[in-house]
Amino acid sequence: MSKKSKDIKHQIEKTLHTVADVAQQQYEKNLKKAHKNVDKQVGSVRDRLEEFDSWAVESVNEALENVEKKLEKKVSKTLNRVQKAARSAWGKLTD
Repeated sequence: MSKKSKDIKHQIEKTLHTVADVAQQQYEKNLKKAHKNVDKQVGSVRDRLEEFDSWAVESVNEALENVEKKLEKKVSKTLNRVQKAARSAWGKLTD
């Protein structure tokens, strides 16, 4: 191979290495950017999930409180009926 051919081959190899280095740097830069973007989106989703979780807990607690109040009313009515029936029966027994 002539000196000119060797110089051209060396220049081509040097250019290819430079292109590969630049491509690697660009890849790493884009990968970091993608990771940052994904982290940001995950954070956003986590925040929304926490808000939803908090809302869901509040909703369930409200529903349970309403059920508890309704049960208390029914138990109270039933207890009053039982007490009335007991008083009536006691009154009939003692008369």
